[in-house]
Amino acid sequence: MVEHSKTLGVALGGGGLRGFAHIGVLQVLEDYHIPISYLSGTSAGALVAALYASGLSAYQIEALALSLQPSDYLDYNISGLIKYILSCYLPGLDAPIQGIIKGDKIQHLLERWTRGKSLKDCPLPLTIMACDIDSGQEIIFTNQDLEWENGSRLVIQEALLSEAVRASISIPATFVPLDFADMQLVDGGLKSIVPITAQKVMGAEYIMAVNLGGGFYQQPAGGIPDIISRSISILTYETSETEQHLFADLVIRPQVKPVGLTDWEEATRFIRVGRRAMKEQIAHLEKDLQIRPDCNRKTTDHIYYRQSNKCQHALRRRGGG
Repeated sequence: MVEHSKTLGVALGGGGLRGFAHIGVLQVLEDYHIPISYLSGTSAGALVAALYASGLSAYQIEALALSLQPSDYLDYNISGLIKYILSCYLPGLDAPIQGIIKGDKIQHLLERWTRGKSLKDCPLPLTIMACDIDSGQEIIFTNQDLEWENGSRLVIQEALLSEAVRASISIPATFVPLDFADMQLVDGGLKSIVPITAQKVMGAEYIMAVNLGGGFYQQPAGGIPDIISRSISILTYETSETEQHLFADLVIRPQVKPVGLTDWEEATRFIRVGRRAMKEQIAHLEKDLQIRPDCNRKTTDHIYYRQSNKCQHALRRRGGG
């Protein structure tokens, strides 16, 4: 039997702090030594995908996440708000507020975690989605030479991982847009909340999508950031269902509830939810990928799958990894 007859592409969807579930999904893939050949991410999914592609294991990402407090990544745009209020009373002063959160803290944090790596420094094929709010154009950060069918997208290969993620997580009106190459870049979820088509373009033979949306909200929206985030989710997740139906071979749906940007402690519990959702589908995935048992031994000490000699050999034989 062929050791790995299909290349696995994993598309990690957006969802704010619900994105902690992605960590659990990747942990299970590591536990079962299932290699990822292509990785794509939007918003929260982009953050996890970039850290993983930079060389961190899913367990290392969990350790970093658990060490954080909201003050480590939230920098409120107080000066911008003050200028905006003054502009309402002072004629001639034009100071529109672009976002509640400046985004500098999280960008610097990501640059440190990824050790200043650029897209091209990552050996794992990676695509991160963003959107230019000025033109409405879809922006694709990638380390691959991709050809799209139409010109409504711009492919960017020269950027730091921290820049790509900062763009992709910038929920409009919540985060100040990222100024990049004369563009104002915001959340990639406006265009592709679960980046499945990117996997098809990159060449994945088997596409697994991790969708954090679906269902209905149990609590009222709390404030402007939550209202905006929910509005985007409601508008975009229906579109993603069509994309999934056309291209996804397997969809993982961790049952995670929406939480605010400051609910870090509660969000960390979503890692276990992601693990549980992936474990429920692991036999299905193994069967579809036709993975040999000797390349799929569950580990108890969380060895990163690329350290498995047999799996690494299988990757080299098929030209990946």
